[in-house]
Amino acid sequence: MVVAIILGAIGALFLVLGYLLWKKERISLLHQYHYDKVSEEDKKAFCAVSGKGVTVMGAGSLISGVLVGITGSKWSMIAFLVGFLVGLGMLIYAGIRYNQ
Repeated sequence: MVVAIILGAIGALFLVLGYLLWKKERISLLHQYHYDKVSEEDKKAFCAVSGKGVTVMGAGSLISGVLVGITGSKWSMIAFLVGFLVGLGMLIYAGIRYNQ
C-alpha cells in the first residue's frame, strides 16, 4: 500500500510539472544547461516535447501506483517502466533536437 501511495504521489507531481512545462511554457523548471542553447523560436516546441515527456512519465507512475494498490502485483510496475522509458526518450529527443 505504501508503494502505491508513493508511486501515485510521484505520478501526480510529474503530471503537474509536465503541465507547467508543456502548457505554461515554464522552461525555468528545467536546469539551465538543458535549455541554454534553445532559440526563442524553438522554445515553444521544446517546452511541448519536454512537457509531454514529463507528463508521460507521470502518467506511467500514477497508473502503476493505482494498479499496485488494486492488484498488489509486481507486474503492474511495467506501466511505470514503459512510461519512464517513453518519457525519457522524449526528453532526450527534445534535448538533441532543440538544444544544439
